[in-house]
Amino acid sequence: MYKALALFTVLLCGAFSATAETLRVLNWDDYIDPEILTAFEKKYKVKVEYSTFDDIEGMADQLFANDSNFDVIFPTSYLVSRMAEKDFLEPLDKKSLKYFSDINPVIGKALYPNNSGEIYSFPYMWGTTGIGYNAKKLQQMGIDTSKISWSLLFDPKTLEKTSKCGIGILNDRDEILGAALIYKGYSLNSADPGNLKDAGQTLIDSMPKVRYRNSGQYKKDLINNDICVAVGYSGDILQSTEDNPDIQYAIPSEGANMWVDTMAIPKNSRNKDLAYKFINFLSSPEIAGKNSNYNAYPTPMLGGKQFVEQEILDNPAIYPPAAVEASLEQIAPVDRKTKRLKHRLWVKAICSGGRWCTVPSDAVF
Repeated sequence: MYKALALFTVLLCGAFSATAETLRVLNWDDYIDPEILTAFEKKYKVKVEYSTFDDIEGMADQLFANDSNFDVIFPTSYLVSRMAEKDFLEPLDKKSLKYFSDINPVIGKALYPNNSGEIYSFPYMWGTTGIGYNAKKLQQMGIDTSKISWSLLFDPKTLEKTSKCGIGILNDRDEILGAALIYKGYSLNSADPGNLKDAGQTLIDSMPKVRYRNSGQYKKDLINNDICVAVGYSGDILQSTEDNPDIQYAIPSEGANMWVDTMAIPKNSRNKDLAYKFINFLSSPEIAGKNSNYNAYPTPMLGGKQFVEQEILDNPAIYPPAAVEASLEQIAPVDRKTKRLKHRLWVKAICSGGRWCTVPSDAVF
């Protein structure tokens, strides 16, 4: 299975005794304010063993390693239903979730993977998957940056230009195939085989021009001018604009994916009580707002917005206006047959053009 290059583990335990409780956390890379972890440790006199991943396959590598036993993990909402079906997650007790009533109701819709009324995760952050680009370089090539489109990745004539200064994309089948579906005028969640094959062919035609698939590299490369176009997460790209003023982020005019990352407790967690304390701590208004300021992602907690910096609240790339928000979709779970077709199309695309490729596993999520 593909191994995430940026995978690492940080043990935050220096100030506590060997007998302190330990909370094992698995989260996306660079996705929490380190001061928040320190504050949690001090408040509850515990240790946090904090591990990270760059993409879904990297998450799976760690989750299914021998003796993983994480207490809190951070899956994207559309993965939660798959994980719940496999009896991998603990159903959450709403009475133990102190800030359950404070969830933005629009975001809260992503929490119910089935019709049982049970929830298996709690929202952490939300955002969009769009395009980061070097406006100066694109303008020098004669590309109009006043209206950013998925054509930067999929239109053959435009791709001839953008590929010369470098394109990096997420290593995520559902995100990238979804972008191709949107570009072709279909729903992000279309399960029609004809639509999927049409979008898949668009990917096959485009992928030889893409420099790499890596969910952790594009942020650094945009900053260093090593690439000029990236398909990535809104907060990651917006953070890079602080270090390179030529970088901008846009939700493509055709629409995009609006994702919700969540917090969940695996069935094999050894410290479920402490896991609930951690979820509640991150969801408290002041902490949720502080974390939003650090990540440049919107908080799903209504009470947390009062602690979010005005610059973030006013940024339409972070909090999209109503007209743009209406064009967004959330990736939905699919049946097994559709999943297999999407996987075959993805493998054909990433191995297109005679390039060497590592075939990703489709066994878990």
